Amino acid sequence: MFGFILSLVLTVHSGESLNAALDSARSVYTARGERTTILIEPGTYREELTIDVPGIRLVNAAKKPSIALHNGGVDADKNAVRLTWYYGHGYQYRSMGDRVNYGGSRERRWNASTLVTAPDFYAENIIFENSFNLYVCDLEAADSLVDISQSDMPWTAKERPKKIMPVRPKEVGSTEVQLKRYRERAAAISFTETATNAHLKNCRACGRQDVLYGDQGASIYWEGGILAGGVDFIFGAMTMAVDRATIVANINDEKNDKCYIAAGRSGSEKEHGRGMLFYRCHIRLATEEELVNRSVSPKDGLSGEIIVPLAGKEAGLTSNSAAVFLARPWRWWGETVWAYTTWEKGILNPEGWSTGLVKNKEGFNPENACPNSYEYRSQDKSVGRPKWVSILRKPILPDGTKLKPKDWLK
Repeated sequence: MFGFILSLVLTVHSGESLNAALDSARSVYTARGERTTILIEPGTYREELTIDVPGIRLVNAAKKPSIALHNGGVDADKNAVRLTWYYGHGYQYRSMGDRVNYGGSRERRWNASTLVTAPDFYAENIIFENSFNLYVCDLEAADSLVDISQSDMPWTAKERPKKIMPVRPKEVGSTEVQLKRYRERAAAISFTETATNAHLKNCRACGRQDVLYGDQGASIYWEGGILAGGVDFIFGAMTMAVDRATIVANINDEKNDKCYIAAGRSGSEKEHGRGMLFYRCHIRLATEEELVNRSVSPKDGLSGEIIVPLAGKEAGLTSNSAAVFLARPWRWWGETVWAYTTWEKGILNPEGWSTGLVKNKEGFNPENACPNSYEYRSQDKSVGRPKWVSILRKPILPDGTKLKPKDWLK
């Protein structure tokens, strides 16, 4: 029995509950300490999931697994496994019961469809999604809202007036929720501080705002696959290496629609942690298969929605060309590194970085705004970047850390 870990293999068929398989994994781990591999047949699984058992492995069981989306992101490929739920910040659904629907450090970490709290999580060829900012699913349409306003976070002493959220459409499959006015925090997958040594291979995480989150202490290796979102969609204080992934900017033709990829905070102001490394990644715009591109008519404001061709490889660039930013640090000390980055021509803003989340915060120094921001061998040779972004001459940080995923996660 020494020298290896016992392993249980379960299969989840289309239409069955993945939560039921996780219940079995909990029982087996508690009784015998066995790790569990869950083979999942292709299909869409609409469940809130909590991965709280060490060593859980989620694997797409298709012979030719896919992570592709179709029909503007509403449908998953026939060979795809999609794990998804629909809660978003500021909307209190009746199905939530007494749970208060805020983001932050609350129970679900920005309403994550999948929440990882245990170490050694592994996923392969899985789509992690929150449909809140993408389309209206059948379960959301059947649910009812008891509150559509959000106030300040409940742990903040100073009260602020409530923000009234727009009423969401109820038609199943509606992509109207992709419009900017509906956009809110809705994570596809989040990792707590105890979620160490996570490995996601050829997976997709998709949403619009706040798609993948990690607490300080979490460590994540994202290998290949796709990370898709629009606003600060890879965010948190986790240590994360993104290795040869495709980064998809989910933006459209609405005025001033911009994409901010990374929003790091990496520890506290006094105790900086290791942040995010993006290694040999490629950035592109969403295709019409992945996102419906809707604009608002200037004649009648919010009521005159029209369908326009989506930007991306199939249809050229949007009117918001050069609207993609590599990072908008969540705190000024947040560490973000981009190495060997390429992108679809014309989509990256020459400045590449933004101080929009930190410029009014205490301790912010405009002369050295976010000093833990680095690039190495970017496609455009980093021309036009702010002076506080360090352009490295060698693939190594000032502290001696090599710009390779394995070194990053040591």
